[in-house]
Amino acid sequence: MHLNAVAKPERLHQSANRSYQVRGVRYTPMTNVRQFTQTGRASWYGRQFHGRLTASGERYDMNLMTAAHKTLPIPSYARVTNLSNGKSVVVRINDRGPFHSSRVIDVSQSAARQLGFINAGTANVRIEQILPSQARAEAETQQPAAKPAGNIYVDLRHFNQRKAAHDYVVQTTTRLRHANNTSQQVFMVPQRNGGFLVRMGPFTHQDKADQTKAVVTTEL
Repeated sequence: MHLNAVAKPERLHQSANRSYQVRGVRYTPMTNVRQFTQTGRASWYGRQFHGRLTASGERYDMNLMTAAHKTLPIPSYARVTNLSNGKSVVVRINDRGPFHSSRVIDVSQSAARQLGFINAGTANVRIEQILPSQARAEAETQQPAAKPAGNIYVDLRHFNQRKAAHDYVVQTTTRLRHANNTSQQVFMVPQRNGGFLVRMGPFTHQDKADQTKAVVTTEL
């Protein structure tokens, strides 16, 4: 799991940056990377879109740090900050959307998890485009990637009904909070074969993950 997309200069996609129309509204994408800041509501898209083609022609991967925006250049990079908790990530723009008047960006499931709003579904964010000079500097100073800490997630329980899964998420989150454990998130993941899997994480070490799982599953 990547904690951030690594910003680097890239050639703009020819067709993905043409003017287009959706639901009677015409959008004109930016054709050069320049100073850009925007605030608004963010949402995320996950498993139901996993593997589908994006506007860039790439396959959507819910585990990568990517995002969809109506007009930012494809590809380009942006820093997204959750205004409610201050968490920030860098995402690579490779898709168009979201086509809802109240939302300004759709981030991947992985990005939403890092930003801390995967359970809420939406969050107020600030979007800041990363300029080519910034991207070049980051690429030049990028060190060989080490295995990121905090990438361990554990499965807790499987439920057939969404409400039961949601109630379990709330109960488990409350118990973790009472135990002064606010580093991990509990969330549900829709399964292809039906039902919902409740997971918890991220953890830095497997032994801590196993220990916390044992406590949670014993006491709930």
